[in-house]
Amino acid sequence: MRTPTLPPATHTNVYVCGEAELAVIDPASPYAEEQVALDAFLLGLSGQRVSMIVLSHHHVDHVSGANHLAARLSVPIWAHPETKARLEGRVKIDHELDEGNRISLGAHTLDVLHTPGHAPGHICFADRTSGTLIVGDMVASVGTIIVEPEDGGDMRAYLQSLERLRQQKARCLLPAHGDPIDDPDAHLSFYIAHRLEREARVLAALALNPQSLDELVAPVYPDVASALYPLAKRSLFAHLIKLVGDERAYRDGDKFSIAR
Repeated sequence: MRTPTLPPATHTNVYVCGEAELAVIDPASPYAEEQVALDAFLLGLSGQRVSMIVLSHHHVDHVSGANHLAARLSVPIWAHPETKARLEGRVKIDHELDEGNRISLGAHTLDVLHTPGHAPGHICFADRTSGTLIVGDMVASVGTIIVEPEDGGDMRAYLQSLERLRQQKARCLLPAHGDPIDDPDAHLSFYIAHRLEREARVLAALALNPQSLDELVAPVYPDVASALYPLAKRSLFAHLIKLVGDERAYRDGDKFSIAR
Protein backbone atom coordinates (compact mmCIF):
# COMPACT_ATOMS: atom_id res chain seq x y z
CA MET A 1 0.00 0.00 0.00
CA ARG A 2 1.23 3.51 -0.79
CA THR A 3 2.14 5.25 2.46
CA PRO A 4 3.95 8.35 3.79
CA THR A 5 7.04 6.27 4.54
CA LEU A 6 10.72 7.20 4.42
CA PRO A 7 12.85 7.02 1.25
CA PRO A 8 13.80 4.97 -0.63
CA ALA A 9 10.60 3.08 0.23
CA THR A 10 7.28 4.39 -1.10
CA HIS A 11 4.96 1.58 0.03
CA THR A 12 4.33 -0.59 3.10
CA ASN A 13 3.49 -4.27 2.79
CA VAL A 14 0.25 -5.43 4.40
CA TYR A 15 0.11 -9.13 5.24
CA VAL A 16 -3.10 -11.16 5.36
CA CYS A 17 -2.43 -14.36 7.30
CA GLY A 18 -4.47 -17.46 7.97
CA GLU A 19 -6.84 -19.81 6.20
CA ALA A 20 -10.55 -19.57 6.99
CA GLU A 21 -9.82 -17.10 9.80
CA LEU A 22 -7.54 -14.19 8.96
CA ALA A 23 -5.38 -11.56 10.61
CA VAL A 24 -4.45 -8.36 8.76
CA ILE A 25 -0.99 -7.17 9.80
CA ASP A 26 -0.24 -3.43 9.44
CA PRO A 27 -3.10 -1.87 7.43
CA ALA A 28 -0.82 0.99 6.68
CA SER A 29 -2.20 3.62 4.38
CA PRO A 30 -3.98 6.87 5.24
CA TYR A 31 -4.98 7.37 1.60
CA ALA A 32 -8.64 6.74 0.76
CA GLU A 33 -8.01 5.00 -2.56
CA GLU A 34 -5.59 2.57 -0.92
CA GLN A 35 -8.03 1.83 1.89
CA VAL A 36 -10.85 1.21 -0.61
CA ALA A 37 -8.65 -1.24 -2.51
CA LEU A 38 -7.83 -3.21 0.65
CA ASP A 39 -11.51 -3.18 1.68
CA ALA A 40 -12.49 -4.59 -1.71
CA PHE A 41 -9.89 -7.34 -1.54
CA LEU A 42 -10.87 -8.46 1.96
CA LEU A 43 -14.61 -8.25 1.39
CA GLY A 44 -14.22 -10.21 -1.83
CA LEU A 45 -12.70 -13.26 -0.11
CA SER A 46 -14.97 -16.29 -0.21
CA GLY A 47 -15.20 -18.59 2.83
CA GLN A 48 -12.67 -16.49 4.76
CA ARG A 49 -13.18 -13.77 7.34
CA VAL A 50 -10.92 -11.27 9.03
CA SER A 51 -11.03 -11.74 12.81
CA MET A 52 -8.39 -9.19 13.88
CA ILE A 53 -6.02 -6.42 12.89
CA VAL A 54 -2.47 -6.68 14.25
CA LEU A 55 0.10 -3.86 14.38
CA SER A 56 3.84 -4.55 14.32
CA HIS A 57 4.61 -1.16 15.91
CA HIS A 58 3.38 2.42 16.21
CA HIS A 59 4.88 4.21 13.21
CA VAL A 60 2.53 6.13 10.98
CA ASP A 61 3.35 4.14 7.83
CA HIS A 62 2.13 0.98 9.58
CA VAL A 63 -1.01 2.04 11.43
CA SER A 64 -2.71 4.75 9.37
CA GLY A 65 -5.43 2.49 7.97
CA ALA A 66 -6.15 0.61 11.20
CA ASN A 67 -9.06 2.72 12.45
CA HIS A 68 -10.76 2.66 9.07
CA LEU A 69 -10.42 -1.09 8.62
CA ALA A 70 -11.48 -1.90 12.18
CA ALA A 71 -14.67 0.11 11.72
CA ARG A 72 -15.29 -1.28 8.23
CA LEU A 73 -15.00 -4.91 9.34
CA SER A 74 -16.04 -4.56 13.01
CA VAL A 75 -12.90 -6.32 14.25
CA PRO A 76 -10.50 -5.60 17.15
CA ILE A 77 -6.98 -4.19 16.88
CA TRP A 78 -4.12 -6.02 18.62
CA ALA A 79 -0.66 -4.63 19.48
CA HIS A 80 2.13 -4.64 22.06
CA PRO A 81 1.50 -2.60 25.26
CA GLU A 82 4.27 -0.15 24.29
CA THR A 83 2.59 0.38 20.92
CA LYS A 84 -0.76 0.87 22.65
CA ALA A 85 0.74 3.58 24.86
CA ARG A 86 2.28 5.42 21.91
CA LEU A 87 -0.95 5.31 19.91
CA GLU A 88 -3.11 6.59 22.77
CA GLY A 89 -5.71 8.98 21.35
CA ARG A 90 -4.92 8.02 17.75
CA VAL A 91 -5.64 4.28 17.41
CA LYS A 92 -7.68 2.29 19.92
CA ILE A 93 -5.94 -0.98 20.80
CA ASP A 94 -8.45 -3.58 21.98
CA HIS A 95 -6.08 -6.42 22.93
CA GLU A 96 -2.41 -6.56 23.91
CA LEU A 97 0.22 -8.90 22.47
CA ASP A 98 3.59 -9.66 23.99
CA GLU A 99 6.48 -12.13 23.86
CA GLY A 100 5.30 -15.72 23.92
CA ASN A 101 1.71 -15.02 22.86
CA ARG A 102 0.28 -17.00 19.97
CA ILE A 103 -2.20 -15.71 17.41
CA SER A 104 -4.58 -18.55 16.71
CA LEU A 105 -6.28 -18.43 13.32
CA GLY A 106 -8.10 -21.73 13.33
CA ALA A 107 -5.61 -24.34 12.16
CA HIS A 108 -3.04 -21.60 11.57
CA THR A 109 -0.88 -20.10 14.34
CA LEU A 110 1.59 -17.22 14.53
CA ASP A 111 4.09 -16.95 17.40
CA VAL A 112 4.70 -13.41 18.68
CA LEU A 113 8.31 -12.26 19.16
CA HIS A 114 8.97 -8.97 20.96
CA THR A 115 11.83 -7.34 19.02
CA PRO A 116 12.47 -3.82 20.38
CA GLY A 117 15.08 -1.49 18.96
CA HIS A 118 13.49 0.17 15.97
CA ALA A 119 10.47 0.81 18.20
CA PRO A 120 9.89 -0.16 21.85
CA GLY A 121 6.78 -2.20 21.07
CA HIS A 122 7.97 -3.77 17.83
CA ILE A 123 6.79 -7.36 17.37
CA CYS A 124 7.47 -9.96 14.69
CA PHE A 125 5.40 -13.00 13.79
CA ALA A 126 6.74 -16.51 13.24
CA ASP A 127 4.88 -19.05 11.13
CA ARG A 128 6.65 -22.19 12.32
CA THR A 129 4.91 -24.40 9.74
CA SER A 130 6.38 -22.57 6.75
CA GLY A 131 9.50 -21.21 8.46
CA THR A 132 8.44 -17.66 7.60
CA LEU A 133 9.03 -14.59 9.76
CA ILE A 134 6.98 -11.43 9.26
CA VAL A 135 9.53 -8.89 10.44
CA GLY A 136 7.94 -5.44 10.11
CA ASP A 137 10.67 -2.79 10.20
CA MET A 138 13.46 -4.93 11.61
CA VAL A 139 14.97 -5.24 8.15
CA ALA A 140 13.96 -4.23 4.64
CA SER A 141 14.86 -5.35 1.15
CA VAL A 142 14.73 -1.67 0.13
CA GLY A 143 17.25 0.54 1.94
CA THR A 144 18.14 0.15 5.63
CA ILE A 145 16.31 0.83 8.89
CA ILE A 146 16.47 4.03 10.93
CA VAL A 147 16.83 3.77 14.71
CA GLU A 148 15.59 7.04 16.18
CA PRO A 149 16.14 7.64 19.93
CA GLU A 150 13.67 10.52 20.06
CA ASP A 151 10.95 8.07 19.01
CA GLY A 152 11.96 5.22 21.31
CA GLY A 153 14.68 3.71 19.13
CA ASP A 154 17.52 1.90 20.92
CA MET A 155 20.58 0.74 18.99
CA ARG A 156 21.70 -1.83 21.55
CA ALA A 157 18.22 -3.39 21.66
CA TYR A 158 18.02 -3.28 17.86
CA LEU A 159 21.26 -5.23 17.45
CA GLN A 160 20.12 -7.76 20.05
CA SER A 161 16.79 -8.19 18.26
CA LEU A 162 18.51 -8.69 14.90
CA GLU A 163 20.66 -11.43 16.42
CA ARG A 164 17.60 -13.02 17.97
CA LEU A 165 15.86 -13.11 14.59
CA ARG A 166 18.98 -14.62 13.04
CA GLN A 167 18.85 -17.40 15.62
CA GLN A 168 15.31 -18.27 14.53
CA LYS A 169 16.78 -19.95 11.41
CA ALA A 170 13.82 -18.88 9.27
CA ARG A 171 13.49 -19.90 5.64
CA CYS A 172 12.04 -16.56 4.53
CA LEU A 173 11.64 -13.03 5.89
CA LEU A 174 8.63 -10.91 4.95
CA PRO A 175 9.59 -7.25 5.55
CA ALA A 176 7.33 -4.22 5.65
CA HIS A 177 9.25 -2.62 2.79
CA GLY A 178 10.35 -4.46 -0.34
CA ASP A 179 10.26 -8.02 -1.60
CA PRO A 180 10.48 -11.26 0.41
CA ILE A 181 14.00 -12.10 1.62
CA ASP A 182 14.96 -15.67 0.74
CA ASP A 183 18.33 -15.79 2.55
CA PRO A 184 17.50 -14.65 6.10
CA ASP A 185 20.82 -15.55 7.68
CA ALA A 186 22.86 -13.58 5.13
CA HIS A 187 20.50 -10.60 5.24
CA LEU A 188 20.37 -10.37 9.03
CA SER A 189 24.14 -10.90 9.27
CA PHE A 190 24.60 -8.02 6.80
CA TYR A 191 22.38 -5.75 8.90
CA ILE A 192 24.35 -6.53 12.05
CA ALA A 193 27.68 -6.02 10.27
CA HIS A 194 26.43 -2.79 8.70
CA ARG A 195 25.56 -1.33 12.11
CA LEU A 196 28.85 -2.44 13.65
CA GLU A 197 30.72 -0.86 10.73
CA ARG A 198 28.94 2.45 11.39
CA GLU A 199 29.85 2.15 15.06
CA ALA A 200 33.50 1.61 14.13
CA ARG A 201 33.40 4.72 11.93
CA VAL A 202 32.05 6.74 14.85
CA LEU A 203 34.90 5.57 17.08
CA ALA A 204 37.49 6.27 14.37
CA ALA A 205 36.18 9.81 13.91
CA LEU A 206 36.11 10.48 17.65
CA ALA A 207 39.66 9.19 17.99
CA LEU A 208 40.80 12.24 15.98
CA ASN A 209 39.09 14.88 18.13
CA PRO A 210 35.82 15.58 19.98
CA GLN A 211 32.98 16.24 17.56
CA SER A 212 29.33 17.20 17.54
CA LEU A 213 26.52 15.19 15.99
CA ASP A 214 26.51 17.48 12.96
CA GLU A 215 30.29 17.17 12.52
CA LEU A 216 30.19 13.37 12.68
CA VAL A 217 27.64 12.79 9.92
CA ALA A 218 30.00 13.18 6.95
CA PRO A 219 32.82 10.90 8.18
CA VAL A 220 30.43 8.24 9.48
CA TYR A 221 28.15 8.31 6.41
CA PRO A 222 30.51 8.89 3.45
CA ASP A 223 28.24 6.78 1.24
CA VAL A 224 25.12 8.89 1.91
CA ALA A 225 24.07 11.96 -0.07
CA SER A 226 24.08 15.15 1.99
CA ALA A 227 20.36 15.56 1.33
CA LEU A 228 19.82 12.46 3.49
CA TYR A 229 21.97 13.67 6.40
CA PRO A 230 18.90 14.60 8.51
CA LEU A 231 17.78 10.94 8.36
CA ALA A 232 21.31 9.63 8.94
CA LYS A 233 21.67 11.81 12.04
CA ARG A 234 18.82 9.95 13.73
CA SER A 235 20.62 6.61 13.66
CA LEU A 236 23.98 8.28 14.31
CA PHE A 237 22.58 9.67 17.57
CA ALA A 238 21.44 6.13 18.48
CA HIS A 239 24.97 4.85 17.89
CA LEU A 240 26.39 7.60 20.10
CA ILE A 241 23.95 6.86 22.92
CA LYS A 242 24.94 3.18 22.75
CA LEU A 243 28.66 4.00 22.81
CA VAL A 244 28.21 6.31 25.80
CA GLY A 245 26.26 3.57 27.56
CA ASP A 246 29.04 1.10 26.73
CA GLU A 247 31.56 3.60 28.22
CA ARG A 248 33.43 3.68 24.92
CA ALA A 249 32.56 7.37 24.41
CA TYR A 250 31.41 10.24 26.57
CA ARG A 251 29.43 13.43 26.04
CA ASP A 252 30.32 16.95 27.09
CA GLY A 253 27.65 19.43 26.00
CA ASP A 254 27.13 19.04 22.28
CA LYS A 255 30.51 17.29 21.78
CA PHE A 256 31.24 13.57 21.92
CA SER A 257 34.70 12.17 22.67
CA ILE A 258 36.23 8.73 22.69
CA ALA A 259 36.74 7.20 26.12
CA ARG A 260 40.42 6.89 27.00
